[in-house]
Amino acid sequence: MRHINTSHIAMAGLVVFGLFGCATQPATLQQGPDAEITKDGLVKVDNSRLALSYVRPDVDWTQYSKLYFRPTKVTNDHPKDYRAPRVDPQTDGLNATYDLPQESLEKMAQQFSKTVQDVFNHEQPFELVTRAGPNTLVIDTAVSDIRLSAPVESSRRSYNSMGKTYTQNSGSMVLLAVLKDGQTDEVLAKAADRAIGFDQWRQNTKVFNWGDVKTVYRRWVNDFKNALMTAAADTPETN
Repeated sequence: MRHINTSHIAMAGLVVFGLFGCATQPATLQQGPDAEITKDGLVKVDNSRLALSYVRPDVDWTQYSKLYFRPTKVTNDHPKDYRAPRVDPQTDGLNATYDLPQESLEKMAQQFSKTVQDVFNHEQPFELVTRAGPNTLVIDTAVSDIRLSAPVESSRRSYNSMGKTYTQNSGSMVLLAVLKDGQTDEVLAKAADRAIGFDQWRQNTKVFNWGDVKTVYRRWVNDFKNALMTAAADTPETN
């Protein structure tokens, strides 16, 4: 069994646990001979707010005053066992598709960067930088497994015939995040979570769906910022 310094468990956890969603029980790092530890030394989190998360113990989060968000990647990739919704040529149309066009994926990637800039503004205690270096936390992100509740609006038969499509929500997407030390490139944490937009019946349009994307992004980044601030504030001083 690998030794885990429990004095740092809460701080390490806050960075990952505080990202998205809410947990019903306190999040803890696994311990004991059955603790799940990755090959790069990250420990599995139980009762995580995320669907999946691993954290490196003994990290001093107060040392990171700079943040380098590498450009996010947004793709139509899905897990191997994913089955796309069936497209009905009669109701959806011959050209209906659930895959976003490349221009939409690029727009989503650009919006994520813009959201980061908006949230981590000059009033925050972190400096956004454009390269890795000392005292820098590097954040690699990717958005994938985008599951739309209806085919892309411009590809639907209803769109071309001035009809309307209603869904309970716009769909969901997965955010993957890896946190690294900017000087050593050591992986400090990994996280994955699926987010959904507003859960209410309404007309499914490009405008409403885009609004959901921005709302989810802002929630993700705000939670990450608050988690970093809390972790740094709660890190015990060492002599």
